[in-house]
Amino acid sequence: MTTGEIVRKARETRGFTMQELADRSGTSLQTVFKIETNRVVPRMDTMLALIEAMDYEIVFKPKYKGGYYDE
Repeated sequence: MTTGEIVRKARETRGFTMQELADRSGTSLQTVFKIETNRVVPRMDTMLALIEAMDYEIVFKPKYKGGYYDE
């Protein structure tokens, strides 16, 4: 799954339009569109703003054999 697909799925799960996500994250509609359509890879600060705007968190987990350890 691409970064754009992840952002789009997360946005749709939260019920936001692209414009609402742009407004909440302090980015432009054009930026959200370009990310979701994989035209650009977001900078870390932009990605963090999108994550915060959708009320998600980043979780780091160690990988093993292509999967993740359960908590």
